[in-house]
Amino acid sequence: MAIETGIGFIIGVFLIWVGYIVSTKGIYSILAGFWITWEPVNNEKLGKRIGVLFIILGVLAIFTAIFTIWFGDVVGKITAILALIDGIMIFIVIGLDQMGR
Repeated sequence: MAIETGIGFIIGVFLIWVGYIVSTKGIYSILAGFWITWEPVNNEKLGKRIGVLFIILGVLAIFTAIFTIWFGDVVGKITAILALIDGIMIFIVIGLDQMGR
């Protein structure tokens, strides 16, 4: 159980770090197809929005690692749904940015 919790913490901290880098530096190379299929309209707004969504995903990973110890697999199912919603929101944010042209 301790190994799974440690892996959850590591993944959560990594996602928070990626979110921080994207929101402050505006590095978009983590997004697939960037500069190939689309170019951001407003770099600062898009970076902050996607960065916050990655930070939320990292916090979800950490909370899942903690609460799975007490509540079991139910937390994993709820977190999977929330992570899916977060991923959909990332695509929505990118789409809204492209509509700003």
